[in-house]
Amino acid sequence: MGWLKRKNKDDIEKWRRKIDKIDVKIVRLLNKRARYADEIGKIKEKLNLPIYSPERESQVIQNVIKHNFGPLSDMAIKRLYERIIDESRRLERESVEKRRMLKNKMEENPNLSMWYLKEDLIKKFALLLFLSFLYLLNRQFFVPQFQATKYVFVEIPKNTSFKRVADILDSENLLRSKTLFYYAGKVLGFDRKVKAGKYIFIDNLPIAVVIKEIINPAYALSVNVTIPEGLTARRIAQILKSKVGIDSARFMQLVNDPNFARKLGIDANGFEGYLMPDTYTFIWGDSEENIIEKMVSEFKKFYNDSLKEREKIIGLNTHQVVTLASIVEGEAKFDDEKPRIAGVYFNRLRLKMPLEADPTIQYIIPDGPRRLFYKDLRIESPYNTYLNPGLPPGPVNNPGKSSILAVLYPEKNKFLYFVSDGSGRHVFSRTYDEHLKAVRKYRKIIVSRREQEKN
Repeated sequence: MGWLKRKNKDDIEKWRRKIDKIDVKIVRLLNKRARYADEIGKIKEKLNLPIYSPERESQVIQNVIKHNFGPLSDMAIKRLYERIIDESRRLERESVEKRRMLKNKMEENPNLSMWYLKEDLIKKFALLLFLSFLYLLNRQFFVPQFQATKYVFVEIPKNTSFKRVADILDSENLLRSKTLFYYAGKVLGFDRKVKAGKYIFIDNLPIAVVIKEIINPAYALSVNVTIPEGLTARRIAQILKSKVGIDSARFMQLVNDPNFARKLGIDANGFEGYLMPDTYTFIWGDSEENIIEKMVSEFKKFYNDSLKEREKIIGLNTHQVVTLASIVEGEAKFDDEKPRIAGVYFNRLRLKMPLEADPTIQYIIPDGPRRLFYKDLRIESPYNTYLNPGLPPGPVNNPGKSSILAVLYPEKNKFLYFVSDGSGRHVFSRTYDEHLKAVRKYRKIIVSRREQEKN
């Protein structure tokens, strides 16, 4: 009994919306039909043929009825199309009348005829001008004109204005039209996307290719930079300035920015100690933020969860591990000695003895690293481990992986002292008397070397 089912208002709205859409389509189709009929009328007028014929009207109505699939009856379709044909005939008469009136006016007033002719010429000229512009644009932007003859090295410094970029490229004859390049950049918005860097171009490139390369950092020259273990952030900044073209002052400002450190997941007041030594591939002119982020990312990748678990066993947190590792890094030249040196420092920490670590003094002297004097050991600073017990506030350099592992896995020993043996290695002692003997021996070696150098 589906025919008894009550229809709701939503069904009415749904069908009304469908009818509205169909009405819009009908209006569009009727207008299109009228335009086609008008074009046929123009041709018939030129050929002196009758505009409408009863045979054609009958043919139209029969053709429509033939394709009628209901629910409208054939008679309804016939009446509907008779009205449509009447309206088309009226429109055609109006169109013919307008053309005749215009023709008469032009015959009566030759100047009007010339005005219409000029307007037509202006339209054609504007179209020709536009097509010429498109051709020029396409030819300059996309079409290679000559084969490449040479390579051109170009450097775009950081914070260079787009006008200056255009001047640099034009000075190397890389732009077919500097003006077109400049205004295209302003209009299309790629003037704000130019990447600083060093580039190698070939000559005779279309402008579009030049644009593609200077806004994509993948085309800038990459630079391999080795950051040795044990360097301070300031020394790293100098290397990156030389090799990558960074702003060293900006780099150090970010290194000492606690908010930026927190943003990158470092629980410290800066990045000293967390700039992982390694060989990196940087884009010349890359931002200081990206470089720091990449180096810190390498540290976090190395310092994984298993190493964090190891912290609990030795009783230090990550910052303390990195701080002690930086001291070990500053003391040891050979990896096999690092766990033993770390063991010595753990022994001194346990006995609450000052660490008396020379790398912490090198960190606070302005002209280091250099030979230390007794007056240096009296410098007032929280980093001076001769005056202050325990660890310094933070790392004194950026230690490598072997130094960090040496602190996490120190050698268990009873040594409390060590001094250089003159070859880069160290002599380790359990007692202060043993240490003094080793120190006297080391000083004799140093004195002997200085005398040899004088001779």
